[in-house]
Amino acid sequence: MRVALLPVAVTALASLVLAHAAPGASQPGPAASGPSLLVIVVVDQMRADYLTRFDARFTGGFRRLLDDGAVFDNAYYPYLNTVTCAGHATIGTGALPKSHGAILNQWYDRALGRPRTCTEDLSATTFTYGTSDTGRGHSAAALRVPTLGERLRARSPESRVLTFSMKARSALMLAGRQATAATWLGDHGFETSSALGGLRPEISRALFASPMQAAHDEVWERLMPVDTYTGIDDGIGERPDPGWTRVFPHPLAGTAPGHFHNLWEESPYSDAYLGELASTAIRDFQLGQRGVVDLLGVSFSATDLVGHSFGPESHELQDTLLRLDRALGALLATLDRVVGRDRYVLGLSADHGVAKIPEAERAAGRPGGRVPLGLVRSTVEQALSGLGPGPHVARAEYTQVYLTPETAAKATAETLAPAIAALKAMPGLQAAVWNRTLDGPVDGVAPDVLNAIRGSYDRERSGDISIVPAPYWFLVLGSRPDGGDGTTHGSANEYDQHVPLVFLGRPFTAGHYAARVSPADLAPTLASTIALPMPGIEGRAVPLTPARGPQ
Repeated sequence: MRVALLPVAVTALASLVLAHAAPGASQPGPAASGPSLLVIVVVDQMRADYLTRFDARFTGGFRRLLDDGAVFDNAYYPYLNTVTCAGHATIGTGALPKSHGAILNQWYDRALGRPRTCTEDLSATTFTYGTSDTGRGHSAAALRVPTLGERLRARSPESRVLTFSMKARSALMLAGRQATAATWLGDHGFETSSALGGLRPEISRALFASPMQAAHDEVWERLMPVDTYTGIDDGIGERPDPGWTRVFPHPLAGTAPGHFHNLWEESPYSDAYLGELASTAIRDFQLGQRGVVDLLGVSFSATDLVGHSFGPESHELQDTLLRLDRALGALLATLDRVVGRDRYVLGLSADHGVAKIPEAERAAGRPGGRVPLGLVRSTVEQALSGLGPGPHVARAEYTQVYLTPETAAKATAETLAPAIAALKAMPGLQAAVWNRTLDGPVDGVAPDVLNAIRGSYDRERSGDISIVPAPYWFLVLGSRPDGGDGTTHGSANEYDQHVPLVFLGRPFTAGHYAARVSPADLAPTLASTIALPMPGIEGRAVPLTPARGPQ
């Protein structure tokens, strides 16, 4: 996502029409001993090992979470498509992609005959704060399971649900259909959707209380002395956006005019801004201060953008985490001061992890590489040429290969066998499966890999064939074997599935826990602190005080 200049002037704003997710009587506020605010924090593209690698260097929010929180060291996504939309939807709903339906950031829509993003909503309009701009709409209409926020408002319509991120898919998948407000950064500034009622004056005041233009002349330099950073600054395979080099310092204005907004977004400055925005919203919306339970969701995006460009070993990623530590600490301080240290509960996780840069892996004598989706498509086309004139592939969309309706109608285990064999033989792929066979065992596919494919499979939205990248190989657009960012994610490999899961608040006993859990457990765990049922999901509330205690 890239943005143009954010105007300073603020136009008249429409008021929000509050709606609720389902009929239900208003409930009394929380008991005096219970939380009045549920907080979800997502760090986009954060591997679980970041908490241990940088433990000694954290002094702010991560330090507080590690010292005072319930830290679940074995939190894994149990599905294949470890991407932003799927992860945020899983955290927001407590369900897996096979149930909530947000299987990828975008998938091929067979009815439309084209790809559609997970937030696309042609019935909605996007509004931009501070301008009269409108655009094609976004919403959470694709979700098939209500979010925690929707369930909260169905029980208590006066509850407020607010979410913030740099990405529409992050803010909306945490919010659901019936949030008070969801705010993200779009092409011309911060946006919201008509599906949530439109612009909010309170959000406008918060946005412009700390304008991002003030950072135009800033230069991103390391927060700490250079010798405290591990590895080298100029890492093999780093691919920064235009306007930056591979080494510090990084001017936010870039090396040429017109780069500021792209680079501001891909810097720790955007995380700091987002934390300030959330803190202002806590005060302006009186979250957790009105005798009912509210929900705040914040998804920090800079780690993802920096990680894609520079990789998980880079000085840039390390510095982004150290600065996020401070921004998160400031947000927790606001919660302590305004809501009350014992009046909120917080769950932190990530939507996915990330692979190391494959060129760096190869330089170290380990396997790694890139699989062009154009080559995936041509491989399937050639393998199915015996079925007659093509095309046989309608779209190769990340791990999903969609066949044309004519070829899909002919598909059997026998007719697709050449394509499956050809895909398995491709360098960088560890498995290929015809999705109609997912109900039973599949020869040559490890059970954990097969279960991961099942966890992401939606009969309507998934493709006909699932492909699984091998460790430290990943899928890239186009036909070039050197294409894509520095690195990425989106596989069933451990480094993509293993993420943090930490709970903070009076109901939770501080310590490290060894239980195998999932980010799908975050929403039902927070819900359990206010006795809010969340039926029909795969996630489960973790015990607030596990029988064996901290490990």
